[in-house]
Amino acid sequence: MSHRTQDVARSKALVVDDSTTLQRLMDLTLQPLGIDVDFAASGEDALALAKHKHYDIIFLDVLLPGMDGYKVCKTIKSEKQTRNTPVIMLTSKGSAFDKVRGIMAGSDVYLTKPLDRAALLAAVQKYLPAARSVALAAAM
Repeated sequence: MSHRTQDVARSKALVVDDSTTLQRLMDLTLQPLGIDVDFAASGEDALALAKHKHYDIIFLDVLLPGMDGYKVCKTIKSEKQTRNTPVIMLTSKGSAFDKVRGIMAGSDVYLTKPLDRAALLAAVQKYLPAARSVALAAAM
């Protein structure tokens, strides 16, 4: 019997975080939803990947080696090929000022760590309808 995820076109996500623990957590969360995941540990690596591959959604930490997540987000949103890609910021910086900075940089959703699984899944399902279908099929 085939898995439902094989029947649905798989989405592609980029997770940008220098924490291997968070990368693993995101992989374990997204793969069952039919989302293939690539990883970048720096802002520069993220921009290089986003320039050469299409992603349906990008998860972005603020605190990164080199270029910070705000600047990465602003760059992603200014490029023609990536400006419509949803960017979900995942960060430990949870002050009102930080959230406003994230919104001003162009993030579509700003989530704070430790991640609330329900909020993360809601953000994914909002921007990736195929993930919603997979989640519903798995629940049946």
